[in-house]
Amino acid sequence: MTEALERLTNLVALLLETRRPLTLDEINSELAGQYPPAPETRRRAFERDKAVLRDEGIPIEQVVLSGDRAGATGYWIERERFELPDLGLTEEEKRALQVAVAAVRISAEWAGAAMQKVAAPAGDDATGHEAAGGGGPLAAALPSLDALPALFEANTSRAPAQFDYRGRRRILDPYGILSREGRWYVVGHDHEARELRTYRVDRIEGAVTVGVPGAFDVPDNFDPASAFPADAKLVGEGALVDARVWISAARAQAVTEELGEAAVVERRDDGSIVVSVPFANAWAFRSWALGLLDDAEVLAPPEVRAETAAWLAAIAGNGG
Repeated sequence: MTEALERLTNLVALLLETRRPLTLDEINSELAGQYPPAPETRRRAFERDKAVLRDEGIPIEQVVLSGDRAGATGYWIERERFELPDLGLTEEEKRALQVAVAAVRISAEWAGAAMQKVAAPAGDDATGHEAAGGGGPLAAALPSLDALPALFEANTSRAPAQFDYRGRRRILDPYGILSREGRWYVVGHDHEARELRTYRVDRIEGAVTVGVPGAFDVPDNFDPASAFPADAKLVGEGALVDARVWISAARAQAVTEELGEAAVVERRDDGSIVVSVPFANAWAFRSWALGLLDDAEVLAPPEVRAETAAWLAAIAGNGG
């Protein structure tokens, strides 16, 4: 598979750069050793390559030649048909388009090919690889989710979005959609809660219904990046809970560096500490505590300690 992909890439580059149509024998000579030596086997491999490229939308032209190559078929790729014309984009517009491709299309392969055609920096070579002194196109491989198109539509048209989330119907004015650590989130005004809420898109249940356009305005001071907590423990629906967690001496320094010195509410003689850990997402909090294994113990509030103990017991009972 790697050899076939390399041959296809080299074939496209060759047919793009040639100044005259090339016969199969000439192509085979230029791509030395990449096609089978036997003429009939070589012809079949070349026909398969042509079919693959044409299925991908790459226009391979062909013509019956005359002169000293009379009767042979020549092949080439018309650059004008393969490449987009200059769109007259400024550098700022190109960068904005690169960010949009990286953020929305959710495919590194597609993004790289698109930016090669539209806005790849001048330093890139014909294969899309970064050449010396040039910057490569921006691309992010993020998951494609069924709910995303409707959420983007609702956000763009300023329409409320309705969806089921954890067994409840939600009506949200989607102020912004963003990705964080490989996951998509939608942030907006929740009609029932009457406050700003953040929902993970992959946890939306079923289809998203888009309401009437123009139903809301995004507040002037809204910034999705700052509205979305960097700490997963703070991304939740409930009221903020301040837990107290004991941390062993072995992990005290690491946890202090993670949470900040202000989170330490008690230092004990044995080197252990007690930290304040605010959370709105109980699952994320429990996962964080579990990651510390025997080096952490939830002390308070009592109900959080009890819920965490029950959660751990359930995991142990299921063999997890």
